[in-house]
Amino acid sequence: MATPELLVSVERIRERILETLKSYGALYISRDINWYSSTDSIKSLVVGVDSSYTSRVFKYIYLYLIRGVAVPGGDEEIYRKCLATDSYGDAHFIATPIREERSLESRGSVSMPAKELKKILSHRARDLEVSLGKKALECSEKISGEKPLVLLDGSARGFLPYRFKGSAEEKSSELIASLRKSWEDRIASLRSLSNEKKIAFVAKTIYRTYLSDKAKPYIKDPESGSEIEVLVPDVVLLDLFLTRRGVFEGGVRTPGFTEPILYENNDPKMHITIFYAVFERGGGLYQVSLLGDYTSDIDFVKEIFAKIRYHSAGGYPEPLRQAHHYAKIRYSDFDKLLHVYGIYLETGREVLEL
Repeated sequence: MATPELLVSVERIRERILETLKSYGALYISRDINWYSSTDSIKSLVVGVDSSYTSRVFKYIYLYLIRGVAVPGGDEEIYRKCLATDSYGDAHFIATPIREERSLESRGSVSMPAKELKKILSHRARDLEVSLGKKALECSEKISGEKPLVLLDGSARGFLPYRFKGSAEEKSSELIASLRKSWEDRIASLRSLSNEKKIAFVAKTIYRTYLSDKAKPYIKDPESGSEIEVLVPDVVLLDLFLTRRGVFEGGVRTPGFTEPILYENNDPKMHITIFYAVFERGGGLYQVSLLGDYTSDIDFVKEIFAKIRYHSAGGYPEPLRQAHHYAKIRYSDFDKLLHVYGIYLETGREVLEL
């Protein structure tokens, strides 16, 4: 129920948003951001990959379920034969005497914190996506004779980290050993796909500030007039710069992409090429990342852009949209499946859910 107190709080949020948006208008941008306007498209075969997961912490057990889907964007035969899907689910007891389930931050305890268990969920989801993408790619390549491009939802950086570093004892446990092995397999697959130039990552949610290092945005102190460098989200910076330059006339985005920038990932050691792209007039602004250094190969970057744009008539790659739709799994569905199999567990919240 929307009480007066809640309405006041929402109004405060609105004012903060408007205040921030207004402050962006006072930004100065020291250096240009190179933008390549392009309506080119290259007929291509791509595989869109995404996953969805749901989980719940009960009083003594953590359950999760993941569904992954890889959708080829090609003719009907390839789509029908090469669409790949799989799921992964598991149960982790929050307190157990079994050695393999010891805490990832043991400190002499056998209890595994829920926050650490949730890392397993995203870890397994990444593993599943890479595996399914590779499977659908190999099938599509065999049928078509073409070299498909795998599109993974998210950023390249999100697929690279190993998040379970700990003591020697923890690394020797069966659970940690399996996570380490699956991560190593994932990285090996990503390196292989990267070496063959068969993979790209498309991220929808963008909050990075890579371009601030290049464009050097600043504001002027109203009293002294001195310049104060600030960090600005890349999407805001691009919209502001390209609108001022008349590229996004009236603030309406038009197809094209930025000059690529390089990010050096430390563990594992890998170069990541990052650029931002708009695939259709009035569409979203997305971050595209590639494994490898292509900052001096603008023709290859343009080729990747054109291949993705061929499948993005609605402004977003259709195979990725379909993969998201097919992979979607709600907690209510998970809960019903648990009941179908006679799994009834206590959360303590049942009295609130009547």
